[in-house]
Amino acid sequence: MPNTARNHAGRVVATLTLLLTIAALSGCAGMGAGSSSGQSSSNGVVVTAPSSSVRTGDTLQFSAKVTSAMDQTVAWSINGVAGGNSMVGTISASGLYKAPATLPTPNTITVEAISLSDKTLSGKNTITLENPVPTVTAVSPAFVPVGSFSITITGAKFVSGAKVMFGGQALMTKFVSATELTATGTTTSAQNGMSVSLSVENPDPGAIASASMTVKVGASGIVVHITPSSAQLHPGETVQFKATVTGTSNQNVVWKVNGASGGSTVVGTISASGLYTAPAVLTPGSTTLTITAPSVQDPQSSNAPSSVTLLSALPVVTAALPTPIPVGNFTVSVSGSNFLNGAQVIFGGVMLPTTFISSTSLSANGTSSSSGTIALQVINPGVGSPTSNTLQVQVGSGNSAVTAAAAARFLEQSTFGPTTASIQHVQQVGLQPFLTEQFNATASTYPTPGANDDISVVKSRFFTNALTGKDQLRQRVAWALAQIFVVSNQKIGDPSAFTLWMNMLQKDAFGNFSTLLNDVTLSPTMGRYLDMVGNDKPDPNSGTEPNENYAREVMQLFSIGLAQLNPDGSQQVDANNMPIPTYTQDTIIGFAHVFTGWAFPTKAGQTASFYNGEYYGGPMIPFDNHHDTGAKLLLNGVTLPAGGTTQADLTAALQNIFNHPNVGPFVSKQLIQHLVTSNPSPAYVARITAVFNDNGSGVRGDLKAVVNAILMDTEARAGDDPTQVQAGDGHLKEPVLFMMNLLRATNATSDGANLNNYASNMKEEPFESPTVFNFYSPMNVIPGTSLLGPEFQIFNSTTSMSRINFVNDLVFGNVSSTTKIDISAYVALAPNPSELVDSLSGVLTHGPLSDGARNTIITTVTNLTDNTKRAQTALYLIGSSSQFQVEH
Repeated sequence: MPNTARNHAGRVVATLTLLLTIAALSGCAGMGAGSSSGQSSSNGVVVTAPSSSVRTGDTLQFSAKVTSAMDQTVAWSINGVAGGNSMVGTISASGLYKAPATLPTPNTITVEAISLSDKTLSGKNTITLENPVPTVTAVSPAFVPVGSFSITITGAKFVSGAKVMFGGQALMTKFVSATELTATGTTTSAQNGMSVSLSVENPDPGAIASASMTVKVGASGIVVHITPSSAQLHPGETVQFKATVTGTSNQNVVWKVNGASGGSTVVGTISASGLYTAPAVLTPGSTTLTITAPSVQDPQSSNAPSSVTLLSALPVVTAALPTPIPVGNFTVSVSGSNFLNGAQVIFGGVMLPTTFISSTSLSANGTSSSSGTIALQVINPGVGSPTSNTLQVQVGSGNSAVTAAAAARFLEQSTFGPTTASIQHVQQVGLQPFLTEQFNATASTYPTPGANDDISVVKSRFFTNALTGKDQLRQRVAWALAQIFVVSNQKIGDPSAFTLWMNMLQKDAFGNFSTLLNDVTLSPTMGRYLDMVGNDKPDPNSGTEPNENYAREVMQLFSIGLAQLNPDGSQQVDANNMPIPTYTQDTIIGFAHVFTGWAFPTKAGQTASFYNGEYYGGPMIPFDNHHDTGAKLLLNGVTLPAGGTTQADLTAALQNIFNHPNVGPFVSKQLIQHLVTSNPSPAYVARITAVFNDNGSGVRGDLKAVVNAILMDTEARAGDDPTQVQAGDGHLKEPVLFMMNLLRATNATSDGANLNNYASNMKEEPFESPTVFNFYSPMNVIPGTSLLGPEFQIFNSTTSMSRINFVNDLVFGNVSSTTKIDISAYVALAPNPSELVDSLSGVLTHGPLSDGARNTIITTVTNLTDNTKRAQTALYLIGSSSQFQVEH
């Protein structure tokens, strides 16, 4: 490194260190200042709360710090009653106190926390209970006469001794119930036509008044009633208000938030129809709002306002690293969304010291005493103390039916790559339930390209679907099918051909192979690529014969292959030990004649013609006058009789192919190769072939059953136990899978732009196969071995460097302006290099690296001082390693 760069780096590190120190000191000072509480005493446990008082019915979060023990778990009690009761209030295992509905006598309570590990250690904190804040929802009548009057106030949280305040003066008030008061008073002629403020004031302890509303003196009698009378909303949420106007036929009102017509970005907005939308970000001091709707006919009309309480954002937890969390002292990195500065991680009911990294990432430190499954949540600060969903995390080895390593390996086979969240989800639900979820997931489709779009928009959509689609298994299987049934932009230049093609493959991915074969055959995309569209019957005058391209490839590449197969995928041989062919040139000619008479679909507004122009808006259409009606030789010596229509001959011919015994082993083995391993055992292939031939309900060709069987087969799952992995297991990750694994592991966001260029450099740019034989052959043998290695056909010194360059650009550089990674969860673990490396390898290589690789990477990152650089370097080294690139 040049001296100037080294000096600059040193100054950056020094500056960051100083800023972190100042931030830490500021955080400590802020914590002390914000932890006011009532009278407290400590005998080894310090009990604190953010306030020395709480109103009836409200909550107050207590925290306990055991000062002389590692175990921070405590038991809570109120006035000596474990967990409290309805008289003095209750307290949860996490220290959340809920005040009673009515004041006890006396109105103070003592909260005690006793250490569970050492019951001689305890601490107390005494707080005062106060009367609640009253709420007024309606006044009847809504206007009062000049002179003596009586009114009824309805609302909530009224207490005995409450007073109705009218224009700042207390009225003679009678307490009826917690929801009703009556009062009497007198107005003067000087107040005629005026709007007088009215509120309810609850007495001490904690005397406090409600929000005010207005009462018209000598008013017009127009009254507006708003429903609902109150609402609680998180940022961005909505509620529909309705205004009912009495005293006039004019129902029009002006909706206001805190007196502002239509509201604002600070307090939220409200539409002309009364739809209120909470602000996206809360502003201090704007957590309780008033919704009013004065009548257009009388702006001074009486109306009972509605109150809105704005709650803090509701946090969402999606994942936690490392997996599993070690027994003893640990640092946990929590990923999710809507985290606020000041959010805390709750681990097994205990609030952990938490560092806010971003709205999607938190880091917390804690101690675990034993293995098991622990509930993890995040609680945001602010109104309502919103608490996230619960994520069950594994501590220690545990007894989980699905280990993190097995879940990650399963996701390598069934998705475009595991993520921390998906690993933990599979652990929670199990392998088969995850597959069931995926089979039922809505397809991530390809939209119709715009008039000026080119193939790049389809490629970008492919990458975004693979990266973020919820239907990961469907995406993965559709991509495998796209490499068996190959079409290419090398010949077809219309992007709409590929959107319709991929939507078709996704639709049929879990359907029946017979349907898939029919849809592929009638697709104008395939028709254009292999010349079936416009394939005309023989012309004796010109001597032309039907095109044989599709007839040949539908058998050789799409269904049965060149040689007769046993159910286990092995070739059948003759007496001379030569493979027995599945068909002859005469068979190709027979099918070529079957596939005559098909044309592009007809564009809207045009007349159908065999010579329709290039168009991909539906399946190809038949023209019997261009179809050869002679007899045709099919497979296994079957002859299609003369006189058949275009559609009838095609249907019969495809069924002849579908029922050939080769289809099961031919298709099954290739799907196994794409999803699990390049070298499945004959027994593995035979088991899947049996499912293809009969799904258990007498149905042949059920692809959902086939995919399920492939992924759940004992051979596919054997490697979940690292001791059972064999040298020939797994496969080299094809470039697209290699890229998507990295992008998903780094929580990337992308619109797919420029990713096709990286894939092109690795010789697998989607929709750009150089031939109908795909980017690589399923029969490619790794040189110097007897092992099949299809993906190795495009792996060489140039493409291997292209892979490493992609990792480097993704981690250290810039893949594109619209592709961003988020490795904050890993950066949070960087202070502990072994946790960092193990967490990354848990996602990227479904478990620990080899000892040599692990130790080398840990040593390398330990020598770095910047945590971001540590995380980047570890990611780069693992992502470019052979252990990541070859999936076992």
